Amino acid sequence: MVRSQEQKVEELSKQVGGRFVLTALIQKRMREYHLGGRTFMPDVRNLNELFELVLEEIEQGQITLELPERAEANPLLQ
Repeated sequence: MVRSQEQKVEELSKQVGGRFVLTALIQKRMREYHLGGRTFMPDVRNLNELFELVLEEIEQGQITLELPERAEANPLLQ
């Protein structure tokens, strides 16, 4: 079954705790790729492909967003 991008975003927003968290996570990961330069950029041709790659990484649990309240509870993350 092929899901549309909108369906994938809706499912992931529920999985990570809301659209705000998902948006922050996507922005953080895309910025990491951008700052790393083409050397560290995955084999993508445009931003839409990079967006799809980041969505896949989130779906597979490869990246997560550590929220400040969780970081305060865990002194090792500070």
